[in-house]
Amino acid sequence: MLFCLPSFASFRPLAALAQRLTGAGLWSLTLLASLFLASAEASAAAPNESARVAAVIQDYLDGSSYNRSEQLRRAFHADARLYLNGKDGAMREVGIEDYAAWFSKSPGQFNGRVGSLLNVQVDGDIASAKAEIVMSREPARFVDLFLLRRSEGQWKIISKTATRHATPAPTHGRQVLLVVSNVSKMPGTALSSGNSFVELVHAYAQFRAAGYGVQFISPEGGAVPLAYVDTSDAEQRSRVYDADFMWSLAHTRKPEEVKAEDYAALMYIGGSAAMFGLADNPALRTLAARLYEQQQAVIAAVCHGSAGLADLMLADGSALVSGKRVTGYPDAFENKNAPYYKSFPFSIEQRLQERKGLFTQGPRNQSHVEVDGRLITGMSWESTRDVVAAIVRQLDAGKPATADAGAARP
Repeated sequence: MLFCLPSFASFRPLAALAQRLTGAGLWSLTLLASLFLASAEASAAAPNESARVAAVIQDYLDGSSYNRSEQLRRAFHADARLYLNGKDGAMREVGIEDYAAWFSKSPGQFNGRVGSLLNVQVDGDIASAKAEIVMSREPARFVDLFLLRRSEGQWKIISKTATRHATPAPTHGRQVLLVVSNVSKMPGTALSSGNSFVELVHAYAQFRAAGYGVQFISPEGGAVPLAYVDTSDAEQRSRVYDADFMWSLAHTRKPEEVKAEDYAALMYIGGSAAMFGLADNPALRTLAARLYEQQQAVIAAVCHGSAGLADLMLADGSALVSGKRVTGYPDAFENKNAPYYKSFPFSIEQRLQERKGLFTQGPRNQSHVEVDGRLITGMSWESTRDVVAAIVRQLDAGKPATADAGAARP
């Protein structure tokens, strides 16, 4: 099952309607298309406005993480009020000038706060947003809620509140990138393609449980097509109704929009869409190579996501996979006479071998993972959890990528 994500302004009621109509099994593509099209039409102006709101929240996130009080201040209306945690559970109200002053020391220096945008909803000239703030020293995790208003063409935060969460997982502030494709049609065919939803769900859940922030990126940014959405599976069903998760997939970032130094690992997600637009994307290749060589990050892939490694070259001109054990979806499991396979630009197995990778495979329908230094790959979707576990073990064995945080401030 495949579908592409447009707007999620009215996602929850539409999703509920879809499940009532179709039960707990696989959703009808026609039904999903019509429901999500209605959602998109209901908020046709939202994408551009959502991006503008997101930029305002990013000013807040960057300003508060790097002690840039002016950048922080410009995200807020001059009369904005902030309702924060006070002593003994009491609410503390502060103005933006007082709040910005908390971040006036050591201008431009990273203070250990790692922020990420979770959700944006726009309705005319008002909007709400949600962000997560992780602080490594405490450790502490906050969820911020914002109310914004557009006035004279500019969005400003008019109110903010925050809550501190207790979490059993380590809260170290490190982040990972999950790479997905924007290609929804296999070139030269009428066949749909998509990113494997079960791989996305397994990878996201396991990284989050281990205390890692997750950012989705794609060559073009924005909404991505999804494949094999099975709502009879409880874990997948829970993510279909997770507004923050689905919003992130509808608003992926471009490789040019992220900084390599902010991430500890990059993982290519599988699905047929991974065969198109990933291996040959210059910005994505540059980002992955920079992460691997300059940041000493882990590079990983699962199933058809290993196609993303096919043309990944290092500064000395050698292939990243050269001389390394590597796996991906093997030719033996493909139907080479099928139209889908004939549309593929290359064979994963053959291309990785051409790049001098030591390709291996395991039994069908079982997990098979190869770990060769900071290159970690899985053969099929069944390998997703084991790939993530291997990444986390390796990252947790090293030093945290972020500096110690200062005193926790919501």
